[in-house]
Amino acid sequence: MARIITKLPKGMRAWQISSFGDNSVLQLNETANVPVINRPDQLMVKVHACSINPIDILMRQGYGTKLLFANYGKQGIWPLTLGRDFSGEVVGIGRSVRRFKIGDQVWGTCQALGPGSHAEFTLALQHEATLKPRSLSHVQASSFPHVAVTTYAALANRAGLTAANTNKKRILILGGSGGVGTIAIQLIKGWGGAVVTTCSDDAFELVKSLNADEIVNYHAENAWDDIKQHGLYDIIFDTIGGENEKYALPLVKTNGSYIAINTPVVKKIDKKGIPAGHLKRGSNYNWAFGFGNGMALENITPLIDDGKIKPIIEKVFNFNQVGEAFEYLENGHARGKTVIDQ
Repeated sequence: MARIITKLPKGMRAWQISSFGDNSVLQLNETANVPVINRPDQLMVKVHACSINPIDILMRQGYGTKLLFANYGKQGIWPLTLGRDFSGEVVGIGRSVRRFKIGDQVWGTCQALGPGSHAEFTLALQHEATLKPRSLSHVQASSFPHVAVTTYAALANRAGLTAANTNKKRILILGGSGGVGTIAIQLIKGWGGAVVTTCSDDAFELVKSLNADEIVNYHAENAWDDIKQHGLYDIIFDTIGGENEKYALPLVKTNGSYIAINTPVVKKIDKKGIPAGHLKRGSNYNWAFGFGNGMALENITPLIDDGKIKPIIEKVFNFNQVGEAFEYLENGHARGKTVIDQ
C-alpha cells in the first residue's frame, strides 16, 4: 500500500503524444491521468522543473518503439508523456521506500519505460532519485539528472574513472558544449584529469569557462591534426557519433577506453527486433546508457556544492511553452541544457 498526500487532483496537465512524428504530435493535455504508484519501491513526485533532452526528440519520432510496445503493448502506450528527468517534491511513496519521506525535495530520472516528467506529476523508482542539492534551485537541479547519469555511466561505470584515479589522465571529449559534454568536462576537472575537447568556434567561451585544458574547433580543416598533437588518450568520450569513430579510435591508448553514447543498439532493435540488439565491439570500445542512478547524483553533489560543477542552462521555458522548447532544441546547437520551469 502506498502513502500519498491527501487531495491529489483527479487530473493533471501533461505534454503528451498519441502517435510518433514531428513536433505537431506534441499536445498539452489539460486532464491527463495522474500516474499511480503500482510498485512498492516507487515515488510519486510533484514536478517543479524538468528538462528536454535529445532522447525526448528521438522518442517523439519513434525511437525505442519496440521496447515501449514490449513494455506496454501497442494499445497501452498512448498517450505517452515524454521527459526523462525532474526536480520536485515527493508526494507519495510505495510501502518499501525507506530513503525518502513525503515532502522531500528530490532530483532524479524517470523510469526508462515509465511515465515522463513533462507533466505535473511523475513516478520514479527510489534508486533513480536522491535528495536535491541544497545549493541548487529546482530549475538548476532539473538541468542535471539525465545528462549526469549518462556521463557517470560512461566515465565512471564504463571507463572506471574515480576521484582517486583520474589525476594525470588525459581525456578527449568529442562535443564539449552540449548537455553531456559540459557535465563531462566539469566532472573530469573536478576529479583532477586533463581535458581536450571539441566544439564549434561560437562555443569556445562557454567551454573555456569550464576549464577545459585544450579546445579544438571541430569545423576547422585541421581539427584532427590538432587533436592528434596531444598524443594518445586514456579515454575518449564521444557524445556526437558519426564519422568521429574512425578518426578517434586509433588515438586510444592500448589499455584505454572509447565510450560512445549514440549507440546503434536501440535503433537496431527498432529495425530488427529485440534479439538483434545485442552488438559486440572490441574490449576497449563501450556504449553508455543513461539509466536511473541516484547514487551517481549523490556522488556529484559534493562537487556541485563546492562549485566545481555548475548548471549550464541555455534557456528556460515555462510549462506552456514545452512545444516551443522542443523546437528550440531540435533546431539549434545545444549550449548546455534547455529547461522547463513549472
